Amino acid sequence: MNDGGPHSVPGAVARAYDVVARTYAELIPTAGRDGDPEDERDLAMVRRFAGSLPSGAAVLDAGCGAGRMITYLDTLAPLAVEGCDISVGMVRQARKAHPQRQFAVTAMSSLPYGDRSFHGVLAWYSIIHTPPAGLPAVFAEFQRILRPGGRLLLGFQAGTGSRQITNAYGHDVELTAYLHDIRETAALLEGAGFQVCEYLFRAPTAAERSAQGFIRARKAEELTRGRKPVW
Repeated sequence: MNDGGPHSVPGAVARAYDVVARTYAELIPTAGRDGDPEDERDLAMVRRFAGSLPSGAAVLDAGCGAGRMITYLDTLAPLAVEGCDISVGMVRQARKAHPQRQFAVTAMSSLPYGDRSFHGVLAWYSIIHTPPAGLPAVFAEFQRILRPGGRLLLGFQAGTGSRQITNAYGHDVELTAYLHDIRETAALLEGAGFQVCEYLFRAPTAAERSAQGFIRARKAEELTRGRKPVW
């Protein structure tokens, strides 16, 4: 999980996820296993993301939480995956699950990686605590750390507005969850130098409060700012 940007309250987000980290790791299964929160259509997007990368590609799981998506990526392709998260508690759980991997505690708006360090970035529900105004800073960082032609996959709760969370995984916490309009988010990616390859908007399942959005994008070889995505 990650706050993502300067327009949110990173300390509050980090503290909340520190509180729930252990319970989250115990309760939420790895993607692709029984009881996971993902729909098959969601996982198909992850498979296409992994399939678009070269063998041994360097991938960042940005907002990795307890590392559950790294476990899923490991089943898909031989990738060199590392993770980062704003929550010390979540990173601690991720290191337990993946002791051979590298992890960093950081906000996504100020990533501690060099330019063009990664072939791919997975941001799986990592922007849900970032208000729309904070997304450009996050996407600029993703663009910076990706190699030309590098791939990005976003997963998020789709729509507009926000809601307050006061209890999560049995713990009293205070968080704001933001919905993101899929077209506006795609336009922000295009403005940051990405080309949108594919998007998915799906209605909520019985267990979900909101629609879900997914965008698979590619860092342009040459920046094409202002280009509009094809819908």
